[in-house]
Amino acid sequence: MANKNKSGILLGLSLVILGSLILPLIQSCSKTGVNASSGTNARLQIVNLSPDIQPFNLYAFFIKQGTVVYSYPNASGYFLVNSIDTPLQIRTSTTTNGINQINLLTLPGSLKAGVPYTWFVTGIRKDSALATILTVDTGSVPANGRGKVRFVNAAPSAINMNLSLNDTVAFKNIAYKKVTDFVEVTAGAFNFKVAATNAPLVVLAPVPNFTVLDGKLYTVYFYGLSNNTDSAKYNANILLNTLPVGTKY
Repeated sequence: MANKNKSGILLGLSLVILGSLILPLIQSCSKTGVNASSGTNARLQIVNLSPDIQPFNLYAFFIKQGTVVYSYPNASGYFLVNSIDTPLQIRTSTTTNGINQINLLTLPGSLKAGVPYTWFVTGIRKDSALATILTVDTGSVPANGRGKVRFVNAAPSAINMNLSLNDTVAFKNIAYKKVTDFVEVTAGAFNFKVAATNAPLVVLAPVPNFTVLDGKLYTVYFYGLSNNTDSAKYNANILLNTLPVGTKY
């Protein structure tokens, strides 16, 4: 009996020691969330451009991220995410008994630490055609007195689009879900105009008198539906992609 008790005690001690060794390994491999000293953070902003998706929440590693609700057609602004917390998913904010298991979209792949991104959510849910446009929001610094602009066509349409700046076509024949490269422009005020490539004189979405600042990067995005006159009609907006000096990850 003494030997059995002794064996039990030794087994218990062995399990405790083994647990103390394994637990840190498990924790180091687990999804840790945003940690200022982790070195694995990225920055992300979400733009809900699907007219019928309804407000949704962000999930990382199947865990709801805060209480923020992303509504059409608003941009969230940049926030920190842990790049190792995958998958990133969006789920409708409506829950049953406090639980939501309806995944609307999963972000393909993973993010890289120290990089800012924009996740455009677009497409039509009722058609099972929700879509992701993920942009990397970095670029080389413009020359003195100049800024940079690019164009994202996020309007679910078979029609390709042009973007003009002060009546000069800067981007031509841009298909749905396509993202252009950044191009340099002289800093100053511009009238941005989006038109179909096959009808370039008919402005579908103007952004008048927008000032491009020296050294800044911007994304002009086009969204909405043709033949709509409500909030889902064609429209355009602009994001500032340059983060403040000293932004931390």
